[in-house]
Amino acid sequence: MNDVSREVYRIIGETLQVPPEELRPDLPIRAIPNAESIKVLTVILKMEKQFAIEIPDEATFGLATVGQFDELIQMLAAGRAAVLAR
Repeated sequence: MNDVSREVYRIIGETLQVPPEELRPDLPIRAIPNAESIKVLTVILKMEKQFAIEIPDEATFGLATVGQFDELIQMLAAGRAAVLAR
């Protein structure tokens, strides 16, 4: 697991009050007991702030699992890093 993934899992776990080591890539976000809409929105906002990215609204509607969330953040963070490297 790379640094971005560790941070994604940490933020999800901290916000939804689940130990990060209990989160798996195939775990549906809605299966997490504290994953009500406002807390999921809080996760999104924390990710945007932590990685200085903007998560498109339409992208969030397609996220079903922790792994999909991680993949999206990886992609957006990598894109941002590529822009900054120019």
